[in-house]
Amino acid sequence: MEELKRSEQLNVKDNVNTKVKLKDQDAFLKINHLVVEYTSEGEVIHAVNDVSLSLRRGKTLGLVGETGAGKTTIAKAVMRILPERSSRIPGGEIEFNGRDILSLSEKQMQKIRGEQVSMIFQDPMTALDPVKTMGQQIAEVVRLHNDVSKKEAAVRAEEMLELVGIPASRAGEYPHQFSGGMKQRVVIAIALACRPKLLLADEPTTALDVTIQAQVLRMINDLKRKLNTSMILITHDLGVVAQNCDDVSVIYAGEIVESGTKEDIFDHPSHPYTIGLFDALPKLDSGASRLKPIVGLPPNPTDLPTGCRFHPRCPLATEACGQGKVPMKELTSGHFCRCNKRKE
Repeated sequence: MEELKRSEQLNVKDNVNTKVKLKDQDAFLKINHLVVEYTSEGEVIHAVNDVSLSLRRGKTLGLVGETGAGKTTIAKAVMRILPERSSRIPGGEIEFNGRDILSLSEKQMQKIRGEQVSMIFQDPMTALDPVKTMGQQIAEVVRLHNDVSKKEAAVRAEEMLELVGIPASRAGEYPHQFSGGMKQRVVIAIALACRPKLLLADEPTTALDVTIQAQVLRMINDLKRKLNTSMILITHDLGVVAQNCDDVSVIYAGEIVESGTKEDIFDHPSHPYTIGLFDALPKLDSGASRLKPIVGLPPNPTDLPTGCRFHPRCPLATEACGQGKVPMKELTSGHFCRCNKRKE
C-alpha cells in the first residue's frame, strides 16, 4: 500500500493543526454517541453501540466490517427508516447541516429524504417496484420533491437514465426487462434524481459481477464529483474502500474500533481486528499456501462480551481486555483506535 500512499495521500503530515480545523469545519454530518437497539421475541439486540463519526463535505467515508456489524443500521438511522415497532434509538444525535434529524417530525424528514439525503439499497431487485416503469419510478421522486408537471418530471427521468448510461428510450420498460447491472444503475438514478447533498451507498455492487462493479463504482464517483455530493460507502470489500474512500471507520459488533484517513488505515492498521481483515486478504507475492482467517465468529448481539467486544477472538487479548469499556485513543492526528494494547 506504499504506492497508494505516494500516489493519493494529501500530505497529511504537514500542518496537522490546520487539517484538524478544516476537518471539523467541513463536517456537515456528525453522528454523536448513537445507540440503536432492536427487540425480537423479548430479547434486545444491541445493533449500534455508542458510535460517533463525522463526514466532510464532498468526501467519501467507508464503513467496513463483517456482516451484522451494524453498518446498514447506521445508514438507516440517518435516513430515519428503521422499523417503528421493533427498533428504538435510546441515545445519541445525528446532526445534518446543523440540525439534529432525530428530533424532526416525520413530515419534516419526508422533505429531507430523497431531496437532501438519498440511499442506494443493496439489492436492486427489492428496491424497485415491479409494476411501474423505470421512468415512472424516477419521475415519482422528482415530483415528490419538486414543483414540476408530470411531463417535466418524465423529461428529468429520461435525463437521469442517460446520466447513468441507459438510453432514454427505455424509460417505458419494466424492471424485469433489465439486467442486474442496469437495475442497479436505475436505483442510482433514483437516488441522485434530486441531487442530494448526502448519498448512503449500502454495498451497491454486491449483487454485480466484477466488471460491472468497476463500471458502477466509477459512475457513482463521477456523478458524486459533478454534483458535489458526500457519500457514506458501506462495504466489506477493502479493495472498493482503497479505490473510492477518503476516510474509513472499521466497525465491529456495533462499535467503531478504528478510524482515520484511508492512508492511516491501509498503511498503519492498528486494531487487531483491522489487522485481521488485511491478513485475510489473498496476497499474490506472499507465497502462502492458505489464507489467514480471523478465528471464531462475531458475538451474539443479544449477549455482547464485556470489555473489548473483540477480545474473545483477539490473539493479543489479556485478562484486562475483558474488563471495562475500552476508550478510543488517538494514535496520530485523526487516527483513532479502540484497543488496550495500543498506546498514544
